[in-house]
Amino acid sequence: MKVSCNSSIAILMATYNGERYLREQMDSLLVQTCDDWHLFVHDDGSQDDTINIVTEYKEKHPDKITILTYPSQGGACKNFLSMLERVDAPYYMFCDQDDVWLPEKTALSLQEMKVREQEQPEAGIIICTDLTVVAEDLKVVNRSMWEYLSNYPEYIRTFRDAGASAIVTGCAMLFNRKAKEACLPYSSVVMMHDCWVCLCCLSQQGRLYGIPQQTIYYRQHGDNSLGVGVGAAQIGIVYRLRHFIELFNYNAAYYRMLSALGYGSVIKYLAAKLRYRRRIKRGYY
Repeated sequence: MKVSCNSSIAILMATYNGERYLREQMDSLLVQTCDDWHLFVHDDGSQDDTINIVTEYKEKHPDKITILTYPSQGGACKNFLSMLERVDAPYYMFCDQDDVWLPEKTALSLQEMKVREQEQPEAGIIICTDLTVVAEDLKVVNRSMWEYLSNYPEYIRTFRDAGASAIVTGCAMLFNRKAKEACLPYSSVVMMHDCWVCLCCLSQQGRLYGIPQQTIYYRQHGDNSLGVGVGAAQIGIVYRLRHFIELFNYNAAYYRMLSALGYGSVIKYLAAKLRYRRRIKRGYY
């Protein structure tokens, strides 16, 4: 099943048991200052009222929302990539079900994309913005996710740099068709859809550009985890051990993606991480 998007931007939303926050996200899309988008939703087998909410919005806005119907994919990563395979559009954005987009998000990203495509008309290009981390009630936890995680797109310019981090958060991305083509078909080693798109694009001489402006309230709640808000009292031996294991498993999975794309040795991977941290500390690329 292939679907053509009649707008410039195909916004892809993967849903699963998202009834609690879904209306806020849908409402934030409908007040975007840029209207040149169409929302495609695929549900991954929700047991709550998610699909009824999406259907309600589709009935009110049939020209802006399409529900894709095909089997469940078994997780957010495959769900997002399955939509990317099926939808044809000039540009793409991933959309989580529980965030809130600020009104200028699509307009700001698309404006930057047009500038960068004029500079490099044949390249796969990814534009990403900063995010504001918020609690369930949208109370600000951290104004800048980039600052909190010490992740800055300006230091990830090439595939060699990407050993340090594929720092693009999926819901903060806008990417063009050439970036999409670089990442499909996707490999069995994919750990997350956003990392994969970024790494594949860079591996084929694509470019990543960041906009240092927060355009999303990135909601953290009981059903997801960013690692924010851990108090000192919780950082005991068990926590440290669990964190080390999680960090090791993450790096192993991340390196498997790099390796599948021909990145090189583990030594090169570790050297990229050290070089990245040194650049940030010294404040230059």
